[in-house]
Amino acid sequence: MPEHWCTVTVTDASGRRHSLDVIASSTYDAAHLYVTHANAQLQAVLPVPTVATVFEVVNSGKVYTVEGAALQRWIEQRRQEWKGPKGLLFSRRPTLR
Repeated sequence: MPEHWCTVTVTDASGRRHSLDVIASSTYDAAHLYVTHANAQLQAVLPVPTVATVFEVVNSGKVYTVEGAALQRWIEQRRQEWKGPKGLLFSRRPTLR
């Protein structure tokens, strides 16, 4: 799938919505990029996602939902499947807590 601009939104415990625009190849990739950014950029004040987090991903005007537990399984599967430089870069991205 070609990469697209996506908006990933997470709602924190107080009901505030936090959004991040990313270029991703899938809805799961978009959610994973949010996880990466939230963990690396603490000054961005994004809620750090967990397996209980629900991600809302908007791509081409359509809204998709990615649950944290499903995202964690996707991350683990990709880490096992992808080898070489692509796999190495992917393995450096964080997982959910």
